[in-house]
Amino acid sequence: MPEESFRHKLAAILSADVVGYSRLMSEDEVATIRTLSAYRDKISTHVHENTGRVVDFIGDNMLAEFSSALDAVDCAVKIQKTLDGSNARLAENQQMHLRIGIDLGEILIDKDVIYGDGVNIASRLEGLADPGGICVSESIYNQVHNKLAIDFVDIGTKKLKNISTPVRVYKMVGPGIEAPPSVLEETINREIALPLPKKPSLAVLPFVNLSADSKHDYFSDGLTMDIMTALVRIPGLFLISEISMFSFKSKVPSVRELGRQLGVSHVLDGGVRKEGDRIRITARLLETATGRQIWAERYDRRIDDIFAVQDEITERIVEAMDVKLVTGEVAHTIRKAIRDPDALEYYYRGWEALFGSTKDDIKEAQRMFEETMRLEPGSSFGYAMAAWAHWWSVDQGLSEDIALSLERAIELARKAEELEDFTGLSHLVMAQIHLFKREHNKALEAVQEAVLARPSCDLSYIAKANILTYLSRPTEAIDLAKFAIRLAPVYPPFFQKTLAAAYYGSGRYEEAIESAREVLTSDRNNLDAFLILAAANAALNRQEEAFKAATEVKRIKPDFSIKRYVETQPYKDPKMLEQIASMLQRAGLN
Repeated sequence: MPEESFRHKLAAILSADVVGYSRLMSEDEVATIRTLSAYRDKISTHVHENTGRVVDFIGDNMLAEFSSALDAVDCAVKIQKTLDGSNARLAENQQMHLRIGIDLGEILIDKDVIYGDGVNIASRLEGLADPGGICVSESIYNQVHNKLAIDFVDIGTKKLKNISTPVRVYKMVGPGIEAPPSVLEETINREIALPLPKKPSLAVLPFVNLSADSKHDYFSDGLTMDIMTALVRIPGLFLISEISMFSFKSKVPSVRELGRQLGVSHVLDGGVRKEGDRIRITARLLETATGRQIWAERYDRRIDDIFAVQDEITERIVEAMDVKLVTGEVAHTIRKAIRDPDALEYYYRGWEALFGSTKDDIKEAQRMFEETMRLEPGSSFGYAMAAWAHWWSVDQGLSEDIALSLERAIELARKAEELEDFTGLSHLVMAQIHLFKREHNKALEAVQEAVLARPSCDLSYIAKANILTYLSRPTEAIDLAKFAIRLAPVYPPFFQKTLAAAYYGSGRYEEAIESAREVLTSDRNNLDAFLILAAANAALNRQEEAFKAATEVKRIKPDFSIKRYVETQPYKDPKMLEQIASMLQRAGLN
């Protein structure tokens, strides 16, 4: 194509997509298409009224360009207001909510098609927005923030996929564009109100970074994790897991609503301000039934006092909730804590990297924990986390050398145990490795140690449930998996998958199907869930449903082989493997 056909220009790019489009289509394809068609007309009208151009509208995705940032933002607000009104007239399960992202940048135009980082960034920003919400880049914010009666919330600098430079992101809030309940809140609200446990219960909200520089977010997150690590060891305390609580980082309901949703009597929140070698921490303990503040404190410390502060806060919370500590427990925690400030920085950065999804993320986590070990060779923290990072690379299929990764994970976990590891992670690592090696009794012993070390840890219980299922003890596994889910009202898909596998192992196929379907509501391409659906439906002689699930397995993994799959499943009883293989074959898999 001649070079003259390309044109460059500066433009505001608006990218939008429909939340839960696949679910809507699967539930009522005709109604969904009818609604989408009507909404397309409304959206296109707003784009044209704001002197914009619809570049593309394929399926549930829309792309538009504007010559003005102000026009793009005004259009986005009008779209969300219009759809909000239209949704109010629809049944809840037919409502269609958009996420919108907007960026300002140079684009390349080829006829009617546009290219450039601005397009890619807008698409990534859209993914950060709440259902019914709008996210904009800093370049858009600088152009419009003082010209519209809309507030913006700075949600920090984000590393966006396939974008080389991190982007500062702002979430828009204001009349008419408050987002409907997020996916998180919808998940929690399936149960009207969770009952309070019989013992004192606590949810710890992520501590807020109050520093001027958002790069210190990792520090406030790390402090939150450290506080929860200490709290999780208290047998008399019911603690909501960190997996659930970090979901509340950007949007938090009222304290009363939080207590109702999570089934807890108390909430801890606070903030961290880090400047140079000093840190100021504020913390408060709130009663969820009344919203009453029953304890608050502020701490000004040098950075090398951070763990003393952590344990001081923990001790005060325990005292306020009338939970008796084991004698000497706080002193033990302080003695084993990381004291070197540089080691602490590496530890937090490693924890942050561990939540990434790429091979480079895992390698970075391993490097950071290795530095923690080097600077604090007498602390179990670095060794335990490094062991988990090496095991995680194997579990996630990101290890370049499985044997070497396992060897290193074992070495580090054993070193952590020698240092009286109180995180319990070293036991979890060894439990998973023993299971991987078909050392079933050793796996059970290790996971029981993890549960003892972490009596309020959802991961310990779900790991034990998983191991018991492979040991042909699925009835016990069901109770443990349910308890893990209770500790984590918002939980990752593998929790429900573990429960589904336990139901299947006990012959409760209807419940296995229900749990597997629950997995797919949050992870549409979960291979294990479709395998359970295929086998369970086949066991119930529902051939059509079994075949549908098998078709999804082939879609996700075209080279799927029953023989290879069975080889990866560490069941102790070979008869269980034979039964699974037989049902998968009956479903139409080879």
